[in-house]
Amino acid sequence: MTAEDVSFFEWYIAPQRIDGLDFHLREIQVHRQAVSGAEKGEQIRIEHEILQPRIQLYGNTAILTYTLFLRIMRDGALEHLSHHETRVFFNFGDEQEPQWKLVHCHKSPIVTAESAHVIRG
Repeated sequence: MTAEDVSFFEWYIAPQRIDGLDFHLREIQVHRQAVSGAEKGEQIRIEHEILQPRIQLYGNTAILTYTLFLRIMRDGALEHLSHHETRVFFNFGDEQEPQWKLVHCHKSPIVTAESAHVIRG
């Protein structure tokens, strides 16, 4: 579940904060089309792996941090992508009927020797 006023920092999409559920839903749809390869007739398989997940709980607020690792197999070629993510959830319900919703997501690049020039300029 995602809050209507959710906010995002997605370094590979925009240089500023992105607000609202509408953006998130459109991005999911565009991402699905892009990675499916349907338009190009490509055969694509994507595997997601969450590395080092950690949950910190502070009352009605939960913070989830992890590294997202992607394996993309496209027409026989293999590509690896990864980034760090922090997701903040808030419980809009109570103990008897919890209603946890995503209220913020922050994605950060993983700097490698190959990517340092892009990240650091």
